[in-house]
Amino acid sequence: MTGAVTSAQGVHRDLAWALKQQSRRAGSEDPNIRGSDWRMATVTAVNADGTVDADTIPSIRCMETYLLPTVGDVIFVTQSGTGDWLAWGRSSNGGFALGTVVDKVKTANTGRTNATLAADPHLAAAVVPGTYRIDGCIFYDADAAVDLKLGWTAPTGTTGSWWPGGSDSSNTTQSATARWGAVTDIGTGTLPVAGIGAGTVVTCRPTGTAVVTTAGTLALAWAQQSGSATATTVRQFSWLSLRRTA
Repeated sequence: MTGAVTSAQGVHRDLAWALKQQSRRAGSEDPNIRGSDWRMATVTAVNADGTVDADTIPSIRCMETYLLPTVGDVIFVTQSGTGDWLAWGRSSNGGFALGTVVDKVKTANTGRTNATLAADPHLAAAVVPGTYRIDGCIFYDADAAVDLKLGWTAPTGTTGSWWPGGSDSSNTTQSATARWGAVTDIGTGTLPVAGIGAGTVVTCRPTGTAVVTTAGTLALAWAQQSGSATATTVRQFSWLSLRRTA
C-alpha cells in the first residue's frame, strides 16, 4: 500500500512539474502574459528636465537617438526592471524628421551656358513642412565676365534668408573681397558670386534658413549671371547639407 501511494505521489509531482513547464513556455510566448519589451506611445508633454510624458506614462527619459521631442510624436519606449522608462526615438513617417541631417554631394561636374536659373541635378533634397538650417560648399569655375548666379528652387510658400558666402561678382582674383549682401527670401531672389576665369576653380559657402510650409524639393539653383558660350561649371564634390530644426 505504501509503495502504491508513493508511486501516485510521484506521478502527481511529475504531472505538476510538466504543467508548470508548459505554463512557463506558453507565458514566454504570449505577450499578454509576459508583457512586451517595448511599446509605442504618443507624446503629450515635453518637460524642462529632458523628459517627456507619453499617454499615461510620466517622465520618460529621452535617449540621444530621440532629438527635439515634440508633442504629438509617436515614439518607441521601453521599461527597466526597476520601473524606469526610456524613449528610443520617434516613429518614422517616411519624411524629414526633426533633428535629421541630409547631406547631398555632387557626383559629377555640371556645366551651363545660359542665365536661366535651374536646380542642380545633385544638390536637392525632399523636405516636409518645418524649419531647416542650410549649409553648403560649392566648387565652381566661371569666366570673369559671366560669373555664377545662385538661388533656390523651393516648395510654394517657403520663406527664409540666405547668404551666398562667396566673392563679390565684380572681383577677378582669388584674394578679392567677399560678398556680404544677403537675400531675405528663398525661391525667388538670386545673388551672383565671382568667377575669375574658366578652368580656375574657386568656392562659395551658401548658408541660411528655410521655413517650408508645403512638402516638396529644396534645391540649390544656379546659372550664369549673363549668358555665354563659355560654360560656368559647378564641380564634383560640391555639397549641400540640410538640418531640420523645427
